[in-house]
Amino acid sequence: MSKDFLEHKAFVELFDLHYGNLVGFVYGYVRDEEVAKDIVHDTFLTFWNNRKRLDLSYSAKSYLFTLAQNYALNYLRHLRVVEVNEREVSQLLEAASDELAEYDERYARVEEKLAQLPDKQREVFLKCVVEEKKYQEVADELDVSINTIKKHMSRALKFLRDELQGESILLFILSNR
Repeated sequence: MSKDFLEHKAFVELFDLHYGNLVGFVYGYVRDEEVAKDIVHDTFLTFWNNRKRLDLSYSAKSYLFTLAQNYALNYLRHLRVVEVNEREVSQLLEAASDELAEYDERYARVEEKLAQLPDKQREVFLKCVVEEKKYQEVADELDVSINTIKKHMSRALKFLRDELQGESILLFILSNR
């Protein structure tokens, strides 16, 4: 019989002897049978892969149980990190959702106030602010004087400032639509 065969046979006996107890032991930590089985399989795989370097003056059973316990604790730490990260992501998404809802409300308010402007004022305002055209361009386009454009813009801005007060920053956002 070869040495490899004897090692394999001893490993199979060790596996058969301790597998059930290890699964029960790990289950006590993780409370999930499939996870416990996976951890025990990883434990035996690590044991097998490191068999030539192990100091077996200690019992193999102690080594297996210690290794399984470490894997179970690492798994629980990982779950805790995942849970914290999920909670943080959830809080960030909730905050972003709240901000988006607030932005939508403010945006709707700006659009509502824009709709209240007289037609010519609104047209001039949108061409100057949203389309970013110069006063002279708008005056030429509408076939009016530049002073008329300035007057429409002045009145529109005063109305919007009075109506929207602190929300006037949205006018700049509006210009980037």
